[in-house]
Amino acid sequence: MDIMRKIPNLRKISTSPWCDINKMVAEIGSDYVISQKPNPAILAETEWDPKKARANIREVLNAAEGKCHIEFIMKDISTVRHDPKRLWQWSEIAMEEVTK
Repeated sequence: MDIMRKIPNLRKISTSPWCDINKMVAEIGSDYVISQKPNPAILAETEWDPKKARANIREVLNAAEGKCHIEFIMKDISTVRHDPKRLWQWSEIAMEEVTK
């Protein structure tokens, strides 16, 4: 973070699904937007599990609550098992969780 803080006009810091979100929140704080990239594998599993998707989003939001700014960007999607409704449902879940 010391190096990143020296970058002029930096506004967002991208985080992968494998980052320790608690550590990221502690180090970034409210100085930047954490651009959280959830694991897209959740959309490719044999059985779509909305509860698991919700839990993943909620974990990040709980860590960030009142401490930082966060955005979710679902990317690197290779398959949704011929079920594009998973994308819409994930989006709906994300919106429900962030508006709580």
